[in-house]
Amino acid sequence: MSQILSQHEVDALLKGITGGEIETEQGVMPEEEGQPVLYDLTKPDKAVKLPKLVVITDKFSRTFRITLSNTIRKLAEVSFDATDVKRFDEFLKEIPVPSNINIFSMEPLRGYNILLIDSVLVFYFVDVLFGGKGVDRTKVEGREFTSIENTVIKKIARAILEDWGKAWESFVSVRCDYVRSEVNPQFAMVVPPNDLCISITFTIEIENVSGIITMCIPFSNLEPIKEKLMGDYHLEDVSKDPFWNKIMRRELQSVPVDIKVVLGKTQLKGRELLSLSVGDIIPLNRFVADDLEVLVEGIPKYRGQPGTFHGNNAVQITNLIERR
Repeated sequence: MSQILSQHEVDALLKGITGGEIETEQGVMPEEEGQPVLYDLTKPDKAVKLPKLVVITDKFSRTFRITLSNTIRKLAEVSFDATDVKRFDEFLKEIPVPSNINIFSMEPLRGYNILLIDSVLVFYFVDVLFGGKGVDRTKVEGREFTSIENTVIKKIARAILEDWGKAWESFVSVRCDYVRSEVNPQFAMVVPPNDLCISITFTIEIENVSGIITMCIPFSNLEPIKEKLMGDYHLEDVSKDPFWNKIMRRELQSVPVDIKVVLGKTQLKGRELLSLSVGDIIPLNRFVADDLEVLVEGIPKYRGQPGTFHGNNAVQITNLIERR
């Protein structure tokens, strides 16, 4: 039997090892038995890339810009914001309550998809379509949408979906149908929580109002056309697309524009401005017989003569201002 060390000897041995007086062998530590590591195969980095969606988002932005401007009779800007891949339950967690959640189909593709419209935009559309100026800042939190607001939502949602379907025509013919609206994300479970989906956001700007619309499409819905959406892409030259030019010319005829007629201009010194009183006459830089400048959206476009028409002030166009 090996001799058992006393406590004094054990302490001395430990002291020697710690102080470096006793050399120790530098062996390889025995490899510990490996433990299994969980790996989620549904993580976004495993998602299939669909680069041709860029073409679709570009077409939608251009088409819906015209549709929206024509609908609300105001100039609107629609721009593609971002594309993100995430699990469906993560997408739902990011939706505020209450929200405008529209469920739609893309036949002949299977399954359902989600269209989100920013609440700020919803209240703006309601105000404008009922004759307001869109400047009222209604509080959007804490209440559900009224029946009137839901009617406006359906009108805008159907317009969005119609243009969304047109944007896919280069790759596949789809018909986007509005199915129903929800307020609570818990009632919008169109796919299992762990399924991957692609979230596509667009920014809409109208005057001083800005909001987001989001398309959420499960990857499983796109499986039948996945090959068509993969590969390289190139943005189309709109000027060479006769179909797009035809649509642009037709829709632009209905878009309202702001026209102003400049009667004249002058400059005054500060002391002259302070001395003005009722009845004073300010000479302008134009003679009575001179043509007036007509501005279209702030850009000089025409020249014309002032007059009256059916009791209203009017201007008769005399010539076109050529662009340099």
